[in-house]
Amino acid sequence: MKLKRSHIEVVKYIIINIFLLIIIYLLYLNNIRICLIYNLFKIPCPGCGLTSSVIYLLKGDIIKSLQYNIITIPLMITYSVISIWYIIDKIKGKSTLKKKVEENRKKLIIVSLIILCISYIKNIMNPFLY
Repeated sequence: MKLKRSHIEVVKYIIINIFLLIIIYLLYLNNIRICLIYNLFKIPCPGCGLTSSVIYLLKGDIIKSLQYNIITIPLMITYSVISIWYIIDKIKGKSTLKKKVEENRKKLIIVSLIILCISYIKNIMNPFLY
């Protein structure tokens, strides 16, 4: 049986995501900080603590996950919805996700900036990151 091009793209997408989860886990196990901003300036960015936060979330420790970074849960929910939507679009040969993103581009940018600012303010005072 020959796979359609859209099915191959879905398989590639899933493999890349599994690979990224493995990288996140290995970084966590080795206590490696990959944040360029933190490594250069010794101040946390809005994304600092995401690796540890994702690991704790996957372990089921929601409180510890939120202590490391508050944007992890909304980020994971958004990522999951977009991933499922992307896979469905690819299988059906449609581009409804792309159209929705284009229609709401300004709103998405504003919401993202607000979330990043909130995360940055919390991370500045976050004792788990130092």
